[in-house]
Amino acid sequence: MGMFKDLRDLHKASKQMERPSMREGLRQANEAVQAFTAGQQQAADIAANGVLGKATVREMRDTGTLVNHMHVLELDLTVEANGFTSEVTHSEPISPILLGRLQPGAEISVKVDPNDHSRLILVP
Repeated sequence: MGMFKDLRDLHKASKQMERPSMREGLRQANEAVQAFTAGQQQAADIAANGVLGKATVREMRDTGTLVNHMHVLELDLTVEANGFTSEVTHSEPISPILLGRLQPGAEISVKVDPNDHSRLILVP
């Protein structure tokens, strides 16, 4: 008889556990979509209005994330654009075409936001 009582208690406890609601899951998904859309808009703005520059790769790390079958890398860069030099950490999905050229010490072309040099995109 003790086994059935334990099962009943376990069943009651599982019903009382807080489960994420569907509303919370949808809220998190909506936030993720909004963040992605904002990132895409920022990249489009930089592509249209950015200043050409060059960046030297100091270090690179794989974030473990894939976007459209492209690895998202976190790059530590030394960026030279518009007469300024700055140290930037940048994450972006990297095209397989560009992936082979990215090594520490490599120079790559970038477009930089003229008002905020920490905002940039890689130019293939």
